[in-house]
This record gives sequence, C-alpha cells and structure tokens, in this order.
Amino acid sequence: MNSISQHKFFPGVVLGFILMLAFFVRIYNFHDWQYFKMDQGRDAQLVSHAINEGAGMLPLLGPRAGATAVDNGFLRLGPAYYYFQYLSGKIFNSTDPQVFAYPDLLFSLLAIVLVYFFAGLYFSKNTSLLIATMYAFSFIIIEYSRFAWNPNALQFFVLLAFFGLLKFFSAQNTKSALGWIAVWALALAIGSQLHFFGFFVLLGVSGLFILIRSEFWKKEKREIFYSKKFFTQLALYAVVFVAVFGLIYTPVIISDVMRKGENSKNFVQALSSKPTNKPFITKVVKNFSENTKYYCLITTAFCTAGDATDSPLPAGLTLVLFIGGITLAIRATKKEQKRARKDFLLLLFVWMSVFFILTIPVSFQLRPRFFILVFAVPFILTGLIFDFFRERWSKQSSYLSAALFIIILGANLNGIRVWFLEQKNSQIKDVAISRTLILKNKDGVTRGELQKAVDFIYIQRQGKNALFYYVKPEHVQPIKYLLSQKKDPTLNYATLNAVPSSRPNAQFFAIIPSGTDIASLNKKFENDFQVVASQPAGQITAYELVFPSRVIDLAFQEKVESSGPNDRLFWQDVFGKKADDASQEVLDESESEDGP
Repeated sequence: MNSISQHKFFPGVVLGFILMLAFFVRIYNFHDWQYFKMDQGRDAQLVSHAINEGAGMLPLLGPRAGATAVDNGFLRLGPAYYYFQYLSGKIFNSTDPQVFAYPDLLFSLLAIVLVYFFAGLYFSKNTSLLIATMYAFSFIIIEYSRFAWNPNALQFFVLLAFFGLLKFFSAQNTKSALGWIAVWALALAIGSQLHFFGFFVLLGVSGLFILIRSEFWKKEKREIFYSKKFFTQLALYAVVFVAVFGLIYTPVIISDVMRKGENSKNFVQALSSKPTNKPFITKVVKNFSENTKYYCLITTAFCTAGDATDSPLPAGLTLVLFIGGITLAIRATKKEQKRARKDFLLLLFVWMSVFFILTIPVSFQLRPRFFILVFAVPFILTGLIFDFFRERWSKQSSYLSAALFIIILGANLNGIRVWFLEQKNSQIKDVAISRTLILKNKDGVTRGELQKAVDFIYIQRQGKNALFYYVKPEHVQPIKYLLSQKKDPTLNYATLNAVPSSRPNAQFFAIIPSGTDIASLNKKFENDFQVVASQPAGQITAYELVFPSRVIDLAFQEKVESSGPNDRLFWQDVFGKKADDASQEVLDESESEDGP
C-alpha cells in the first residue's frame, strides 16, 4: 500500500476522484434545490439586462455592502461578482438562475484543488489529500457552493491571495516574485469586492503578515531596507501590485470619479458608524462563543442552532482540535528550520488572529457567511494533529489519523444527508427547516418550489396580461424574475397592494407558506376575496384570488411596472450612451435580512 501511495501519480488520481465526488454532491438536484431569494433575484435581474442588451449594461459597482446607513445612496462593493455572472450567462447563452450560480460552483471546486496545494506548502502529499478531502465534504462549505451569492467565491480567493503571498516570499528570483505578487494582487482585488468584511480580513492578514515577515526591528534587516537595491525591488513590486490591483478596481475608480467620490465617502462614513452598543468584554465572550459554534459547524456539521453549548460533544471536539492544533503550531514554529514552512505557520497565526479580532465588533451579528474567510483553517489545524500522531506514535499514527478523519468526514456526510433529505421533502410538503443556514431566519423554500408557483400563475392567466401577486418580501424579486423568464412580451406583473388594481383584466394571486391559513390575508386587503384555485408547491402554496367588490375603471390604461431612480452607473454611462426606459428599470434595493 505504501508503495502505491508513494507513486508519483497517486496524489493526482486521488485528488481527481475527490473532485468527482465533490462535484456530484454540489450539482445533485442543482436546479430545483437551488437557493433563490431576494438577493439572487435582484442580481439575476441586473445581470440579465447586460446579457440581453449588451455589456454596456454592466454596472460599475456591485451589491450593497450590508445594511450600513450612509447619507448618499448605498455603500457598494466592487462589481467583480456581477462580471463573473455575466461571463457565465454569455458562455451558456442563458439567463436561467442556475447559470448565475455556476461561477460559485466552479470556484468551490477550484478551492478544493487550491486547499491541496496550499496545504502542500507545509504538509506531505498524503496529509494534504486528507485536508482537501475533509474540506471538500464539509457540509456548510457544500451549502455555500450550491447557489449564487457574492460572498460564496471568497473561499477560493482568500486561499489564492495567501498562497500567492507565501510563494512570493519563497520565490528564488525576481521574475518569479513578480509573478506571485501579481497573483496575490489579483486575488486581493477580486476577493475584496466580494464581501465588505472580507475586504478588511484580506488586507489585515496580508498587511500584518508582510509587516512581521519583514522583521524591520532587526538591525541587519534595517540595513538592507536602506540599500538602493531594496528600494529598486520594492518599487518594481509596487508597480506590479498597483497595476494589477488598479486594473481590477478600474470600474470602482471610474464610478467614484464620475460620482465625485460618493462611494469612497460612503466607505469612510460606514467605517465611522457606531458598532453594537455592548461592553467590550461582553463582545469578546460572545465572539469566542460564536467562533466556537461556527468552527464546529464547519468541522463537524453540528452546532447548527443555539449556542455551542447546545452541541457539547462536537463543540468540545472542535475546541480540542483548535487548542491542540495551535499548540502544535507554536511548537513547530520553534523547531522549524525551513523559512517557507515557518512562513506558513506564521500566516496561519495571523489569519486566525486577525479574523478573531475583526469579528469582535460584530460578534452579535455573525452569520455562517463570515466564516467563508476561514473555511480551510480547522482542517489545516487537523493536519497538524495528523503530523503529531505520526511523530509521536509512528506505528499507530495511521490508525489514529484514520479514526479522526473518519469522525470528521462521517459527521459532515451525515449533515449532507440530512440536508438533502430536508430539501427533497420540502418539494412536496411543508417541513421544519433546520439545515438551510444562509440567513438567520431559516427559509428552506427552493427555486423548484418557486418555479411551481410561477408556472401555476402563468397557466391560470386565461389570456389576461395584468398579474398582481402577494408574496413574502424575500420572494418578491425571485417571483418577479421567474415570471420574466417566461419571455412573454404581453405579460405585465407587479406586487399586490392593499387595494386591488382597478384594471378590468387584472388577475390576482397570493403565494404564502403552506402552513398559513389563506383567510389570514383578510387583514392585508381592504376588499374581501375568494379563492378560485390553488396549487401546493412544497413549503408554499399559490392561490388565485378574486375580489368581487373591487371597483373597476374601464378607462384604466396605466402599465403594470416598477420604475424609479437607480444610484448605479453603467459602462454605457461612461461612454455617453443612454439606456432605454426598460433597461433602467429600478431594482428592488431592499436587501436580504442579513445583507451581503
């Protein structure tokens, strides 16, 4: 067996097999079980304009950066996420929602490969394969790989940025160093556009690592810093970094120039916004509890609800792995002679520390998505424990490592099984949701269920072209977008307000949770209604309604559409072209309850 595992093709074959299985669990029932809510519908609507009407309709700025209040417009991220979706839509010549999730799916698979090579900077090939396998089948990592959302791809770009940084410091010549600094700058520029919190973690970890790694406090280092050769190299590195970083941030820069620095001012204002009004020690305690809980979720697929204390065994195992891994990393740092391996451990320390420190101010607002930035950390620490087993008990190490590996892998496979069963049952009946952990209020309604409701509305249309629907706020944009996918130019639709439309040919629908009594909607409308037909769609049910006493205005001619101002600039604005009214249709800027 050892001779097989040492064969030069063995790691590649095993990694390929892992990728095939990881690909399967990520695309299994990908279409119907896709998470498609407010943010996804809003983004799909925006990107579809660019796909249908041309790249000029691509925005210069990306999604809103959370719910931070600013005086002018919104604080926005960079547009990289939208550009990935645009490329996917053009490649597949489609605006179907699942096509917009393909980039996240791709980056999640590439992250597995990158975890293997990143771990390989310190560990053996066999240990790197174990780390990559645990990462590939982590339940929560898979969940964040199966739908479109701007933070999802961070799992790849964080690793790429840190991989490039480590390779830069171990480069043997200037040409190689320049290549790796370009990789680091590219990953940093893209990753920082995917999540506001990710922006600070990426910059914080990179900056602190470079500062510590430079060892500026040492006399012999300071002498080097004052040399002409050092300044020449530094200038060269700076030019490459600024060129790559500036290129990726070009749309953001252009937007700020045209808007007279609006987004930059919003950024500064957001930084000065008052954090949660809690004592510092309370935040630290809460942060430790939340970090334990979410690292437990990443590592074992447990700790899905409540506090870490509600899952004592998985949380305890996670703490043992972390304390053990950190202790072993400190021990290894003291003994390690190779500079590249010491750098790996240093980066690991900085990575964990910066993330923990930056989560203190937002400890009461943490959600699983924040931990996309540290998805790989618990498995790397577990790799250190595997190495310790081999060092301390060489003969028994294989059994000990296998036992720990099976416990972690088995727990996550069970988590995946439970979630898939929940997803399957949700398509046909109202089920209790415990495993869909995207938002703080768990809503397991999938694209498949929403599609059934939309198909019912379209079938019931009876030639009428003015459709009004009542639906929960998080489903307004998805329903709107799925109706647009019917590509019927005669179809007009809008959300149903308290007073039914006076249009003669208006038709009314309601889409509500299946466990909700339709009669409860009487409080929403000023007119009594009757149910004409209904269609159950798993956790939601669609109803056709009529309002017998509504007032009908035979002269009513207003179009059913939503329009208004848009605070975004598009590429066509840069080149002086004006979009038609349909293209400038406002996108619902109300975010999901968690924001991006």
